[in-house]
Amino acid sequence: MESTKYQVLALALIFVVSAFTGCVDEEDDKTTVKIGFMNPLTGPLEPDAAGFSWGANEAIKDLNAKYTDYNFELVEVDSGCDGAVAGPAAQTLIDSGVVAVTGAACSGASMAANAKLSEAGIPMISYASTNPGLSDATAYPLFYRVVPSDAIQGPAGAAMMADAGVTGNLSILHMTNDYGSGLADAVADAWTNSSKNTLCSTGKQGYEEKTTDFKGIVAAMGDDCEAVYLSSYITDAAGLLEALNEANFTGKIFAGDGPAGVGLYEKTSDNTWATGMTVSAPKAGVTSGDFEARYDANAEEVGSIKTYVLTAYDATMIIGEAATKAGAINDNIKSTGTGYGGASGDITFLDNGDVGGAGYDICTYDGAGGYTCGKYWTVADGVKSA
Repeated sequence: MESTKYQVLALALIFVVSAFTGCVDEEDDKTTVKIGFMNPLTGPLEPDAAGFSWGANEAIKDLNAKYTDYNFELVEVDSGCDGAVAGPAAQTLIDSGVVAVTGAACSGASMAANAKLSEAGIPMISYASTNPGLSDATAYPLFYRVVPSDAIQGPAGAAMMADAGVTGNLSILHMTNDYGSGLADAVADAWTNSSKNTLCSTGKQGYEEKTTDFKGIVAAMGDDCEAVYLSSYITDAAGLLEALNEANFTGKIFAGDGPAGVGLYEKTSDNTWATGMTVSAPKAGVTSGDFEARYDANAEEVGSIKTYVLTAYDATMIIGEAATKAGAINDNIKSTGTGYGGASGDITFLDNGDVGGAGYDICTYDGAGGYTCGKYWTVADGVKSA
């Protein structure tokens, strides 16, 4: 009878605990792995945030299907595309107990987040930050990225413009944040490296990331400007296109990966403003797995810049697979990210956390909702037809 009494008490205790913690089942035997995800839910890249989130969440689904002894969870926070937002968000991820972080998208956000995360010993893999300064592993320890530095996109941009027939004076309009300034410098250096290419009289003009009125910036461009390069995000690119159209600018318009993709049309009240605009965007390599096909099947609904949906997936997958290995997570990220066959192509992290990339797609807007990537650029071969 005494034994029966204790058994009844034990069962009652289990019932009470279960009422607060959920049913006791096989899930309790799994190892939970929390992966942080820094997404620009607000700020200039907000139009792309849903696509980035879709890519990371698809990775979580695949990780849980592949590693049945684990329960992978994505802890998503807003990076704001801004260091002031990303720093506190990184602390939230630290407090949440994440093993590593996918993100951020914007370079300034990654820089601020890395200061917090690296101090806590937590690695991060950015899916879209391209500022050349992030290649400094001493300044930004435990930082990886699955996209190439803008130090490479600079020569790609110069080759893109030369291939389009631009032969002389170029105006560069750029945000003064880490991404905008870094890319503008890389493009200017690559463009003027050739003795025949020059910047026009106004050279580079910078503007604050949150600028909404671009009439003055465009009006200040010299009459000698043959073409313009926008080192911008989506919203400000749309504003610049409007101002250039109102000023009857007849030169050619180019940009980097910031505004690349059909999402630009969502920010232009007149799609014809984008007619003929040509951009560069990181090119996916030879892909592995079926995720690219899954994206293509859902592209209209998911939207966003395809390359960065693929890289958000890859960064999350690398972290998840690294977390299943014995040993330190940073060492495991390095080993997992060596010869990794990803949805965005083959990935091998260099000693500083960079990747070489597979080159850049060269894509043009038709001004009617269309966006065609008919050419590409690589370091080895220059501009080629796709």
